[in-house]
Amino acid sequence: MNEQSDRAAEQRAILAKIDTIRDLPTIPHVLLEINKMLLDPDVSIKKLKEVIEKDQAITAKILKLVNSSFYGSRSNIVDISQALVILGFAMVRNSIATVAVIDIFRTKQRYDNFDIRDLWKHSIAVATTSRYMAEKSRMASPHDCFVAGLLHDIGKLIMEEHLRDFFVQVLKLQKEEGLSFIAAEDKLLPINHAILGGHLVRNWRFPGHLVDAIEHHHEIAREAADFRLNACIFAANILVNHQFRESGYEEILKDYPEFSSLMSQLGDIAEWRQSLEGEIEQLCQAF
Repeated sequence: MNEQSDRAAEQRAILAKIDTIRDLPTIPHVLLEINKMLLDPDVSIKKLKEVIEKDQAITAKILKLVNSSFYGSRSNIVDISQALVILGFAMVRNSIATVAVIDIFRTKQRYDNFDIRDLWKHSIAVATTSRYMAEKSRMASPHDCFVAGLLHDIGKLIMEEHLRDFFVQVLKLQKEEGLSFIAAEDKLLPINHAILGGHLVRNWRFPGHLVDAIEHHHEIAREAADFRLNACIFAANILVNHQFRESGYEEILKDYPEFSSLMSQLGDIAEWRQSLEGEIEQLCQAF
Protein backbone atom coordinates (compact mmCIF):
# COMPACT_ATOMS: atom_id res chain seq x y z
CA MET A 1 0.00 0.00 0.00
CA ASN A 2 2.88 2.36 0.86
CA GLU A 3 4.47 1.69 -2.53
CA GLN A 4 1.18 2.55 -4.24
CA SER A 5 0.85 5.73 -2.18
CA ASP A 6 4.43 6.74 -2.99
CA ARG A 7 3.80 6.18 -6.69
CA ALA A 8 0.63 8.30 -6.55
CA ALA A 9 2.53 11.08 -4.75
CA GLU A 10 5.31 11.00 -7.36
CA GLN A 11 2.70 11.12 -10.10
CA ARG A 12 1.04 14.18 -8.56
CA ALA A 13 4.44 15.89 -8.24
CA ILE A 14 5.21 15.31 -11.92
CA LEU A 15 1.79 16.63 -13.00
CA ALA A 16 2.26 19.69 -10.77
CA LYS A 17 5.61 20.29 -12.47
CA ILE A 18 3.99 19.92 -15.90
CA ASP A 19 1.39 22.56 -14.93
CA THR A 20 4.16 25.12 -14.41
CA ILE A 21 5.52 24.74 -17.96
CA ARG A 22 4.53 27.59 -20.23
CA ASP A 23 5.26 26.10 -23.64
CA LEU A 24 3.07 23.01 -23.44
CA PRO A 25 1.06 22.24 -26.59
CA THR A 26 -1.88 24.62 -26.66
CA ILE A 27 -5.16 24.81 -28.51
CA PRO A 28 -6.94 27.89 -29.84
CA HIS A 29 -8.77 29.97 -27.26
CA VAL A 30 -11.91 29.51 -29.37
CA LEU A 31 -11.93 25.78 -28.55
CA LEU A 32 -11.75 26.49 -24.82
CA GLU A 33 -14.71 28.85 -25.20
CA ILE A 34 -16.69 26.35 -27.27
CA ASN A 35 -16.06 23.54 -24.78
CA LYS A 36 -17.32 25.79 -21.99
CA MET A 37 -20.38 26.94 -23.96
CA LEU A 38 -21.40 23.40 -24.88
CA LEU A 39 -21.91 22.67 -21.18
CA ASP A 40 -25.05 24.81 -21.53
CA PRO A 41 -27.76 22.70 -23.26
CA ASP A 42 -29.54 25.91 -24.33
CA VAL A 43 -26.58 27.51 -26.09
CA SER A 44 -27.60 29.00 -29.44
CA ILE A 45 -26.16 28.62 -32.93
CA LYS A 46 -25.81 32.39 -33.08
CA LYS A 47 -23.59 32.53 -29.96
CA LEU A 48 -21.42 29.62 -31.10
CA LYS A 49 -21.05 31.15 -34.56
CA GLU A 50 -19.95 34.50 -33.07
CA VAL A 51 -17.25 32.83 -30.97
CA ILE A 52 -15.90 30.62 -33.79
CA GLU A 53 -15.80 33.43 -36.36
CA LYS A 54 -13.60 35.54 -34.07
CA ASP A 55 -10.78 33.34 -35.36
CA GLN A 56 -10.87 33.64 -39.15
CA ALA A 57 -7.98 31.21 -39.69
CA ILE A 58 -9.76 28.49 -37.67
CA THR A 59 -13.03 29.22 -39.47
CA ALA A 60 -11.41 28.74 -42.88
CA LYS A 61 -9.71 25.51 -41.80
CA ILE A 62 -12.95 24.10 -40.35
CA LEU A 63 -14.88 24.78 -43.56
CA LYS A 64 -12.11 23.17 -45.59
CA LEU A 65 -12.16 20.11 -43.32
CA VAL A 66 -15.95 19.65 -43.24
CA ASN A 67 -16.12 19.90 -47.03
CA SER A 68 -13.32 17.36 -47.50
CA SER A 69 -13.76 13.67 -48.27
CA PHE A 70 -13.08 13.06 -44.57
CA TYR A 71 -16.63 14.16 -43.75
CA GLY A 72 -18.19 13.01 -47.00
CA SER A 73 -20.73 15.83 -46.80
CA ARG A 74 -23.17 15.88 -49.71
CA SER A 75 -23.73 19.61 -49.25
CA ASN A 76 -21.24 22.38 -49.90
CA ILE A 77 -21.03 23.97 -46.45
CA VAL A 78 -20.21 27.65 -46.91
CA ASP A 79 -20.46 29.10 -43.40
CA ILE A 80 -20.23 28.12 -39.75
CA SER A 81 -23.99 28.45 -39.12
CA GLN A 82 -24.64 25.89 -41.84
CA ALA A 83 -21.96 23.59 -40.41
CA LEU A 84 -23.54 23.81 -36.96
CA VAL A 85 -26.99 22.95 -38.36
CA ILE A 86 -25.88 20.11 -40.66
CA LEU A 87 -23.13 18.57 -38.55
CA GLY A 88 -24.25 19.43 -35.03
CA PHE A 89 -22.51 21.32 -32.22
CA ALA A 90 -20.34 18.47 -30.94
CA MET A 91 -19.12 17.55 -34.41
CA VAL A 92 -18.08 21.13 -35.15
CA ARG A 93 -16.27 21.18 -31.78
CA ASN A 94 -14.47 17.99 -32.80
CA SER A 95 -13.56 19.58 -36.14
CA ILE A 96 -11.93 22.50 -34.32
CA ALA A 97 -10.07 20.00 -32.13
CA THR A 98 -8.88 18.08 -35.20
CA VAL A 99 -7.57 21.26 -36.83
CA ALA A 100 -5.81 22.23 -33.58
CA VAL A 101 -4.13 18.83 -33.21
CA ILE A 102 -2.96 18.92 -36.82
CA ASP A 103 -1.35 22.31 -36.15
CA ILE A 104 0.37 21.00 -32.99
CA PHE A 105 1.98 18.16 -34.93
CA ARG A 106 2.98 20.49 -37.76
CA THR A 107 4.88 22.81 -35.44
CA LYS A 108 7.07 19.99 -34.09
CA GLN A 109 10.32 19.00 -35.73
CA ARG A 110 12.14 15.69 -35.93
CA TYR A 111 13.44 14.83 -32.48
CA ASP A 112 16.76 13.17 -31.69
CA ASN A 113 15.06 10.11 -30.24
CA PHE A 114 12.16 9.49 -32.60
CA ASP A 115 10.58 10.70 -35.82
CA ILE A 116 7.38 12.60 -35.12
CA ARG A 117 6.09 11.60 -38.56
CA ASP A 118 5.85 8.03 -37.32
CA LEU A 119 3.86 9.19 -34.29
CA TRP A 120 1.61 11.26 -36.56
CA LYS A 121 0.94 8.34 -38.89
CA HIS A 122 0.22 6.05 -35.92
CA SER A 123 -2.20 8.64 -34.49
CA ILE A 124 -4.00 8.98 -37.83
CA ALA A 125 -4.17 5.17 -38.11
CA VAL A 126 -5.73 4.78 -34.64
CA ALA A 127 -8.13 7.67 -35.29
CA THR A 128 -9.26 6.21 -38.62
CA THR A 129 -9.50 2.63 -37.34
CA SER A 130 -11.49 3.57 -34.24
CA ARG A 131 -13.82 5.74 -36.33
CA TYR A 132 -14.42 2.83 -38.71
CA MET A 133 -15.14 0.48 -35.79
CA ALA A 134 -17.59 2.98 -34.30
CA GLU A 135 -19.38 3.46 -37.63
CA LYS A 136 -19.81 -0.29 -38.17
CA SER A 137 -20.67 -1.27 -34.59
CA ARG A 138 -22.45 1.92 -33.45
CA MET A 139 -20.59 1.52 -30.18
CA ALA A 140 -19.60 5.19 -29.93
CA SER A 141 -19.58 8.48 -31.81
CA PRO A 142 -17.30 8.08 -34.86
CA HIS A 143 -16.14 11.69 -34.58
CA ASP A 144 -15.38 11.37 -30.85
CA CYS A 145 -13.36 8.28 -31.77
CA PHE A 146 -11.44 10.20 -34.43
CA VAL A 147 -10.50 13.05 -32.06
CA ALA A 148 -9.59 10.72 -29.17
CA GLY A 149 -7.58 8.52 -31.54
CA LEU A 150 -5.76 11.52 -32.96
CA LEU A 151 -4.84 12.71 -29.47
CA HIS A 152 -4.27 9.40 -27.68
CA ASP A 153 -0.44 9.58 -27.77
CA ILE A 154 0.01 13.32 -27.31
CA GLY A 155 1.50 12.58 -23.87
CA LYS A 156 4.59 11.29 -25.69
CA LEU A 157 5.23 14.81 -27.00
CA ILE A 158 5.06 16.16 -23.44
CA MET A 159 7.41 13.45 -22.20
CA GLU A 160 9.95 13.98 -25.00
CA GLU A 161 10.03 17.75 -24.61
CA HIS A 162 9.68 18.21 -20.84
CA LEU A 163 10.59 14.85 -19.24
CA ARG A 164 13.36 14.00 -21.68
CA ASP A 165 15.50 11.97 -19.26
CA PHE A 166 12.50 9.74 -18.57
CA PHE A 167 11.78 9.46 -22.28
CA VAL A 168 15.34 8.38 -23.15
CA GLN A 169 15.33 5.80 -20.34
CA VAL A 170 12.06 4.35 -21.60
CA LEU A 171 13.32 4.08 -25.19
CA LYS A 172 16.52 2.42 -23.97
CA LEU A 173 14.68 -0.17 -21.87
CA GLN A 174 12.16 -0.75 -24.65
CA LYS A 175 14.96 -1.58 -27.08
CA GLU A 176 17.05 -3.64 -24.64
CA GLU A 177 14.21 -5.84 -23.38
CA GLY A 178 11.93 -5.84 -26.42
CA LEU A 179 9.08 -4.24 -24.48
CA SER A 180 6.22 -2.07 -25.64
CA PHE A 181 6.59 1.64 -24.84
CA ILE A 182 3.87 1.48 -22.17
CA ALA A 183 5.40 -1.64 -20.54
CA ALA A 184 8.80 0.08 -20.36
CA GLU A 185 7.17 3.18 -18.83
CA ASP A 186 5.34 1.17 -16.20
CA LYS A 187 8.56 -0.65 -15.29
CA LEU A 188 10.57 2.54 -14.86
CA LEU A 189 8.30 5.45 -14.06
CA PRO A 190 5.53 6.53 -11.70
CA ILE A 191 3.62 7.98 -14.67
CA ASN A 192 3.02 7.16 -18.33
CA HIS A 193 2.22 9.04 -21.55
CA ALA A 194 -1.49 8.15 -21.36
CA ILE A 195 -1.86 9.88 -17.97
CA LEU A 196 0.12 12.87 -19.25
CA GLY A 197 -2.08 13.13 -22.33
CA GLY A 198 -5.26 12.87 -20.29
CA HIS A 199 -4.00 15.58 -17.94
CA LEU A 200 -3.22 17.89 -20.86
CA VAL A 201 -6.64 17.57 -22.53
CA ARG A 202 -8.36 17.91 -19.15
CA ASN A 203 -6.61 21.27 -18.82
CA TRP A 204 -7.93 22.08 -22.30
CA ARG A 205 -11.43 21.56 -20.84
CA PHE A 206 -12.22 18.65 -23.11
CA PRO A 207 -15.35 16.66 -22.18
CA GLY A 208 -14.77 13.92 -19.61
CA HIS A 209 -15.50 11.05 -21.99
CA LEU A 210 -12.71 12.19 -24.36
CA VAL A 211 -10.30 12.70 -21.44
CA ASP A 212 -11.01 9.18 -20.16
CA ALA A 213 -10.56 7.61 -23.60
CA ILE A 214 -7.12 9.22 -23.93
CA GLU A 215 -6.04 8.52 -20.35
CA HIS A 216 -7.09 4.86 -20.51
CA HIS A 217 -6.20 3.96 -24.09
CA HIS A 218 -3.93 1.14 -22.89
CA GLU A 219 -6.59 -0.48 -20.73
CA ILE A 220 -10.28 -1.17 -20.43
CA ALA A 221 -11.63 1.20 -17.77
CA ARG A 222 -15.13 0.08 -16.85
CA GLU A 223 -15.52 3.27 -14.83
CA ALA A 224 -14.77 5.52 -17.84
CA ALA A 225 -17.32 8.22 -18.66
CA ASP A 226 -17.94 6.46 -21.99
CA PHE A 227 -16.81 2.86 -21.67
CA ARG A 228 -17.57 2.07 -25.31
CA LEU A 229 -15.52 5.00 -26.61
CA ASN A 230 -12.66 3.84 -24.38
CA ALA A 231 -13.03 0.29 -25.76
CA CYS A 232 -12.88 1.51 -29.39
CA ILE A 233 -9.66 3.50 -28.81
CA PHE A 234 -8.12 0.65 -26.80
CA ALA A 235 -8.91 -1.94 -29.49
CA ALA A 236 -7.91 0.28 -32.43
CA ASN A 237 -4.54 1.08 -30.82
CA ILE A 238 -3.77 -2.61 -30.34
CA LEU A 239 -4.87 -3.54 -33.87
CA VAL A 240 -2.66 -0.82 -35.38
CA ASN A 241 0.32 -1.77 -33.16
CA HIS A 242 -0.03 -5.41 -34.25
CA GLN A 243 -0.56 -4.39 -37.90
CA PHE A 244 -3.98 -6.09 -37.80
CA ARG A 245 -2.48 -9.53 -37.19
CA GLU A 246 -4.23 -12.26 -35.20
CA SER A 247 -1.96 -11.54 -32.20
CA GLY A 248 -3.72 -8.19 -31.87
CA TYR A 249 -7.11 -9.85 -31.43
CA GLU A 250 -5.68 -12.24 -28.85
CA GLU A 251 -4.28 -9.36 -26.80
CA ILE A 252 -7.59 -7.47 -26.94
CA LEU A 253 -9.64 -10.51 -25.91
CA LYS A 254 -7.52 -10.98 -22.76
CA ASP A 255 -8.85 -7.68 -21.37
CA TYR A 256 -12.04 -7.28 -23.37
CA PRO A 257 -13.80 -10.59 -24.17
CA GLU A 258 -16.80 -8.67 -25.54
CA PHE A 259 -14.61 -7.66 -28.48
CA SER A 260 -15.48 -10.97 -30.16
CA SER A 261 -19.06 -9.80 -30.69
CA LEU A 262 -17.77 -6.47 -32.02
CA MET A 263 -15.59 -8.29 -34.55
CA SER A 264 -18.60 -10.17 -35.86
CA GLN A 265 -20.17 -6.80 -36.66
CA LEU A 266 -16.99 -5.58 -38.38
CA GLY A 267 -16.74 -8.65 -40.61
CA ASP A 268 -13.62 -10.09 -42.19
CA ILE A 269 -10.69 -7.74 -41.54
CA ALA A 270 -9.05 -8.71 -44.85
CA GLU A 271 -12.01 -7.18 -46.67
CA TRP A 272 -11.72 -3.73 -45.09
CA ARG A 273 -8.08 -3.46 -44.03
CA GLN A 274 -6.79 -2.47 -47.48
CA SER A 275 -9.30 0.34 -48.00
CA LEU A 276 -8.67 1.54 -44.44
CA GLU A 277 -4.90 1.65 -45.01
CA GLY A 278 -5.52 3.63 -48.19
CA GLU A 279 -7.60 6.14 -46.25
CA ILE A 280 -4.88 6.44 -43.59
CA GLU A 281 -2.27 7.25 -46.26
CA GLN A 282 -4.63 9.75 -47.89
CA LEU A 283 -5.30 11.53 -44.60
CA CYS A 284 -1.59 11.63 -43.69
CA GLN A 285 -0.83 13.35 -47.00
CA ALA A 286 -3.84 15.68 -46.84
CA PHE A 287 -3.10 16.85 -43.29
